[in-house]
Amino acid sequence: MIPKLLLFSMLIALILPLYSHAGATDDKNTLHKRIEQCELCHSIDTKVPSIAPSLDGMADGYIVEQLENFRQSRRGVDSADQFTQDMSQQANALNDRQISLIADYYSGRKRHHSNESVSGNAENGEHLYAQLCEGCHSSILGRYFTKSPRITHLRGSYLRTQLEEFSAGKRQVMKDSEHKLKMVEVAGQLSGREQSDIVAFIKEHYTD
Repeated sequence: MIPKLLLFSMLIALILPLYSHAGATDDKNTLHKRIEQCELCHSIDTKVPSIAPSLDGMADGYIVEQLENFRQSRRGVDSADQFTQDMSQQANALNDRQISLIADYYSGRKRHHSNESVSGNAENGEHLYAQLCEGCHSSILGRYFTKSPRITHLRGSYLRTQLEEFSAGKRQVMKDSEHKLKMVEVAGQLSGREQSDIVAFIKEHYTD
């Protein structure tokens, strides 16, 4: 006769893989549905009139941080901005596991470069970018230590809007991050024309 303890252990060994497989299948199905929702606005080929950025190739940690910012109302609270309000609703519908899966998915995809031209003084923008932006956003070490995203591939309209949001205090950040607070400070020092100049330089100079 098989001892009860041994029999119980054998049953557990048989059942656990079934639960694990079911959980993995649920994760895959859930991820597929969530990604479909994300792609409506974030796809590089989206037909929706949105300024949402392409998420392909973004660092997973940055995606997680920004979704958390939306969930904690650090972003998406401007009553005049329906797009970011919608984003807040989408983020609040996600749990931590789903956010992690979405971040893993997009961080593993190839980054797409947006190469439209933007009105502005690119020569002046080059000087401003080198002085204020390059160290955190274009340097590998800078991005690593400051957790700043790569931005040169993003749509010019999105970049311009985010500078405006930071400058107007409508886009908040994690309070314990001195580097992100620096972003708010820097954006606040720039005039609207200087913001356009920086974006014009980025879209003219960078190809990746």
